[in-house]
Amino acid sequence: MGAVLTKTGVVKAVQGRTALVLTRMEPECEGCTAKDACFGLGGGGANTEVRARNTAKAEVGDVVTISMRSSSLLKVSFLIYMVPILALIGGIVLGYLVSQLISVDENVPVGVFGGLALAGAFLWVKKKGNRLSNRQEFIPEIISRKSPQKAISPSDLACPVK
Repeated sequence: MGAVLTKTGVVKAVQGRTALVLTRMEPECEGCTAKDACFGLGGGGANTEVRARNTAKAEVGDVVTISMRSSSLLKVSFLIYMVPILALIGGIVLGYLVSQLISVDENVPVGVFGGLALAGAFLWVKKKGNRLSNRQEFIPEIISRKSPQKAISPSDLACPVK
């Protein structure tokens, strides 16, 4: 099945079958070399809102654990980072080959083809990302919930989760 990344947070709002979860970066995250991978689960700031499938039927104020398969995060990371880089390299190579066929300064077709390939890759990634955002495997899921002893205000940005 693969590794599962988990994060704890507080439910700020419930919207149908999804919940808005407020998460907090832990102090242990500062020394982690893979801390950027946690952006998919709400890392990267003191408090971040994450949209997650509410399969545990959590309510506003509940302390929840959200999870996402690491393989899904890896696929998204490849799509976002590597596809544009590979397209840029491909455009540069194509531009160089075109410059060898016609007698022009090689910098012009290299720049044009590289720029067009990069722009095309960004448009493709955005379109693909919109389609993938609706697939269940790419949406974090609430896997457990715990109702707090005392009520936690959903507007409390201190995020009391430890």
